Order: sequence, then structure tokens, then C-alpha cells
Amino acid sequence: MTWRDIPVHVKANEDWSEHIDVAMRLAKNLDAWLTGLRTSQNAATIKQYLATNSEAALEAEARETALASETERRFRDALNATRLDGDWDAAEGNPSEILMLAGRVHDVIVVKQTQEGVDEPGWDVPEACAVSSGTPTLVVPSEGSFPSSGERLLIAWNGSQQAAAAVHGAMPLIHRAKHVTVMIGRGKESLSTITRYPKLDIVGHLSRHAAEVSTWAFEAHDWEAGARILDIADEKNADLVVMGAYGHSAWRELFLGGATRHVLKHMTLPVFMAH
Repeated sequence: MTWRDIPVHVKANEDWSEHIDVAMRLAKNLDAWLTGLRTSQNAATIKQYLATNSEAALEAEARETALASETERRFRDALNATRLDGDWDAAEGNPSEILMLAGRVHDVIVVKQTQEGVDEPGWDVPEACAVSSGTPTLVVPSEGSFPSSGERLLIAWNGSQQAAAAVHGAMPLIHRAKHVTVMIGRGKESLSTITRYPKLDIVGHLSRHAAEVSTWAFEAHDWEAGARILDIADEKNADLVVMGAYGHSAWRELFLGGATRHVLKHMTLPVFMAH
């Protein structure tokens, strides 16, 4: 299995960013189709409160088209320069909702870490993509350069459905990685009907997919798990973290208040998430 169809989010308030370069390198390595998807909420908001064909709405749409044209030109030039197959698309509305839907018809979606006070208001885009799109999400920090993302992976493993979804979703990266470190923590799942468990050997499983696998015992309380994941990633010189994403339910504040939220806010390297 590999990825053949990758969209990268292009924010309305930016011309270019490192996460677009990361997406281009990823698409190049996997011979995948790359779509630059620009989102804008301003015109959609005006259309929702006024008529779609009102003067204000038409003016807003014209402004957005003009602003996007230079970014589209640069994106298409970059596709040509790197000999990548791809396209450009634009959508109006809440960025989180747009990306959440777009992810459902692609293999993996690449987004940039949320910048508080800078990004358009709305749901957190990385969180919405990872938890609600049904598609794995690669989140790239808003600051820094990441030319080798995917060579040295750190996998946060606790045996959960979310961790398994992240591992299976990341197989194209795992196959290509030079080294994989599995950070093994305590599982939380309790199945009362099982009196004798089968072998649940995540290291053996990954060893049949990756060039080199090592383990790291992980013991941390829920409230400190996110910080420990990032600390261990730094200690192991990892260039990408693979982990399950938790949240988006009536209990969102309870379940998202731990490792997922901390990593999304304080990440210092790209993070691959799935739910």
C-alpha cells in the first residue's frame, strides 16, 4: 500500500510555508498526485449573512481570487520544477470543515500547525482533520525546517484502536524509514470475555515492514504523556512522530485534554495522527 493522492492545505493568510515543501517532498518520494487546497472563510461569511450575489459578496470573492492567484502560480511553478503531478483547488467556508471533508476522498492530508491569533477563526484544523476526516493527517509545525521527515520515526503505542489506526495509516512511511522506535506504554482497553490473549507483538509486526526497529518503555500519567512523547522524540533524534488522535465527542474536553492537545500545541517536529 502507498499513498497516491495527497492534498496540502494552503491558508488564506499565507503565500507559502514549510508544510507545503514537506508535502511536495512526500509526494515526490511516493510518486503521488499533490493538490494545493486553498481555503478562505471571509467570502463565505459574507455570503451567509448577505445574498450570494450581493455587491459585498461579489467584491469579497473577487478579492480572494486576486489574492489566491499569485499563490496558485507559485504552487504550479513548484510542481513543474519538481516534476510532480498535481493540481490546484480553492474552497470557501470554515477551513476545518473543508479539510475534514476533503480528507475523506484522499489518502493522507498535510496541514500546518494552528497559529493562535493568526489563523482564521474556527475549529482547530489539525484536530478536525485527524479526528473527523477518517483519513490520516500529517501535521507540520508552524516554525522550523524539516527536510528529512520520515527517516527516523517514533511511534507512540498503547495498543488502542487509535494507535493502531495511526500505525496502519503510516505504513508507507514505515516501509521507507531508516529506523523506527516504538514507544510502548500501558494499554487502557479491558476486554472481560478474554481469558487467554493472543500474541500482541507490535515490534514483531513492524519488523516485518521496517528496516530497523527498537523499543522504548514509556511510563507517564495522562497529563504528562504529550510532553514525554516530544521529549523522547528529541532524545531519539526522531524526525516524525506517529500517534493516535483522541477527541471530538460529547466528552471532547475530557479526552482531548491530554497527549493529543499537548502535542498539537507544542510540537517541534511533524506528527502523523489518525483516529
